[in-house]
Amino acid sequence: GDPLDTSIILWTRAVPLPASNGELPIASIPVCVSYKIATDENLGQSVDTGEAFTTYDVDFTVKVEAKNLKPDTRYWYQFADCTNEKTVSPIGMTRTLSAADTLAEEVNNGNPLTFAVFSCSNFAAGYFNAYGFAAHNVTPDVFIHLGDYMYEDFGNGGSIGRLVLGWELATIADYRHRFEQYRSDLDLQFAHQTFPWITDDHEIANNGWKAGTSDSNDTAAGCMFSPSGACFTDRKMAGTRAYHEWMPIRQVDVKDQLRIWRNFQIGKLMDLTMLDTRESNNSISEALVKYQHWIVVESLSNDVERSIMGHNQENWLSETLSQSKSREAIWRVIGQQVVFTQLLQNTRKSDAWDGYRSNRNRILDQLYGKNIDNTVILSGDSHANWVSDLAPRQFLFRYDPLTGSGAIGVEFAGTGVTSSSGTFKPNGPLEFSNNVSMSLVQENIDLQWSEGHFRGFFTIRVTPEFLNATYYSMQNATFRNLDGFASANFSVKAGANRLTRPVANGNILSGALKPGNH
Repeated sequence: GDPLDTSIILWTRAVPLPASNGELPIASIPVCVSYKIATDENLGQSVDTGEAFTTYDVDFTVKVEAKNLKPDTRYWYQFADCTNEKTVSPIGMTRTLSAADTLAEEVNNGNPLTFAVFSCSNFAAGYFNAYGFAAHNVTPDVFIHLGDYMYEDFGNGGSIGRLVLGWELATIADYRHRFEQYRSDLDLQFAHQTFPWITDDHEIANNGWKAGTSDSNDTAAGCMFSPSGACFTDRKMAGTRAYHEWMPIRQVDVKDQLRIWRNFQIGKLMDLTMLDTRESNNSISEALVKYQHWIVVESLSNDVERSIMGHNQENWLSETLSQSKSREAIWRVIGQQVVFTQLLQNTRKSDAWDGYRSNRNRILDQLYGKNIDNTVILSGDSHANWVSDLAPRQFLFRYDPLTGSGAIGVEFAGTGVTSSSGTFKPNGPLEFSNNVSMSLVQENIDLQWSEGHFRGFFTIRVTPEFLNATYYSMQNATFRNLDGFASANFSVKAGANRLTRPVANGNILSGALKPGNH
């Protein structure tokens, strides 16, 4: 994970096996693991090797940084038991990205750079077929995950063989066990084994913010959600620790273990900026009192001091956008968790950007005021697909929804890998879901496409001249399969700051386009 031009994070887990008599090894004894990374799949031309120790203290996970690599190069790697080199892991495949000063036309050796974008993977809700479809049928360069890589509740997947064990997560043992169960999914395993990942959102519970979640905080009432008696702060530390153990992510700041916001300078082609809108000192997103949280947050949503990312991260994002423009990168792609576009009352969420309007306005003001063009925002969380021009309300008089004139960028928001939205009744007829989508694109001026019937993912394909997004829909997540199709395709020309018209070339297989634009 987290590929750079000369290094990448390699991950594995090395759990000691019992002896022939069934006796387990002493837990405190460390396990030694060796690794090699090579330019050929037979591992004959190794470019970096090493050893690392792991113990039960980190759940026997191993993360190493493979170095001395070349930019834009594919590699194969393998782990082995230091004491028995015949005990090896499967061979994995990964790749590096371009150096920051690489000419845009030379990034990825002159080929389009493709990212597969995912969010909301609920084990109990279905099989992770979207990962398998992307890995086998799309073969992107990098996988991006925008949040809810796993769920903290237990769901009800017994009828499809996806029963989640345990209870709502609270302790380090809970989180570790849940990660282990998610990684038992064969398509998720294959995707991690075969592609580098860039992840965000170590959300440890539903609708997290800096001091609580939808059902927990550090008050007496907020510590009653779990039989363990764990309060929010303990839960947050446990979830964060397990996340860093199990995910192939770099430690961004040794002084701030919660920080995951970071930036990837991929030649002069683009900056990929990954945010954290869940755990990084963000303002309240949900009150503990059920069914009253929207009233609470709605009353605060226009507060100038509210921030969905915390002011340190907000200032860093502002500097990163300006630096990207000044270093003459063509595209600025921002990966984050929740829908950015302003939506009407019946569709907006208190934990999305609609609950932090001043923070959103400050970002849009910078894009307009500093003429920072070619900005594309990637979003997840909502369990539905949304494609919009970025047309802020304070500048709405400039925007023409038919042509896109006056927009300052584009948002591509994706549905869940398995999680669905009740608004669209995805288990009902497609016609009903499409009618819901039509009402949404008619009511929201900058929303150009809505779709909520299918689970899936989307890709972005980046070149110096254009950025193309293709949405993929999976037919059925109740059993393992690779049945899917491309439901819509969108394009943004460099310098246009809006979706190319006719939107989706007027051709979609589900959902609804805004009338008049196709």
